Amino acid sequence: MRPGGDELSSALEGLRDRPIITESRDYARRWERSRARFARARVVVGRAGALVAVACVIAYVAFGLRPSRPAGKVTETGVGETRVLALDDGSRVVLDTSSRLRVAFTAAARDVELVSGQAHFEVAKETRRPFRVRTRSAEVVAVGTMFDVAALPTRTTVTLIEGRVNVRTIAGTAKVQPTVEALTPGEQLGIAGDGELLGKTVVKVENVTAWQRGTIVLDDMALPEALNALNRYSRTRIVILGNALQTKRVSGVFRIGDVETEVSVLQRYFDLEETARSRSEIVLERR
Repeated sequence: MRPGGDELSSALEGLRDRPIITESRDYARRWERSRARFARARVVVGRAGALVAVACVIAYVAFGLRPSRPAGKVTETGVGETRVLALDDGSRVVLDTSSRLRVAFTAAARDVELVSGQAHFEVAKETRRPFRVRTRSAEVVAVGTMFDVAALPTRTTVTLIEGRVNVRTIAGTAKVQPTVEALTPGEQLGIAGDGELLGKTVVKVENVTAWQRGTIVLDDMALPEALNALNRYSRTRIVILGNALQTKRVSGVFRIGDVETEVSVLQRYFDLEETARSRSEIVLERR
């Protein structure tokens, strides 16, 4: 033992029971117990946080990615059929052939989705509840007005007949920015399937709404587009072969569903001959 060791031991022994040492020892014990409790609580909280995070992910997948379409009554028309709908708010819809419409009214909004086809809307004025018609690439917002919407495979067209509407494009890709366009009566706006604006033109309203009177008006229309318009109203499609004709344009007035007259006119107009016929299609080719 080193010299003076007994004196040091005696001094330390004398300090053992002094108040400051006793209080420090008790504080250290309490701190150690608190740290252990905190560690256990942190584990529990961490596990609970993980469960909450998982629940949030599940909720996002289940609800956040759900398509933004109104859940409501669905009405559809078959080939060659049109239907008039009287809505609960007093609005009127004329649904064109081969069309599908979903209506969902709530206390706050009047939501309609034109899934496919074409429809004419006469909106009852109700300033507190906007009337919204949505397609894949556009949303039309109106209060009280009259307009026509066509949800075609590659684009949406909106034609204002009376009143005022705002059209908001729905971007299908990050490259296309959503925009809002206001229409005046007689204007038609085209929106591509990805939400890109195709331009605004002035049209003859009577031509756009001719289908409600049982006729189709083709006004300097590209041949592929004209065939699509004619074929919507018949179970027998007209097919014209040959790439050279795809850039041609056509005008004319046809009675809906009169396939034989349509074939006859196209044959004379483009010097075509019928090369095949079945219940589902009539094939025409250049002579």
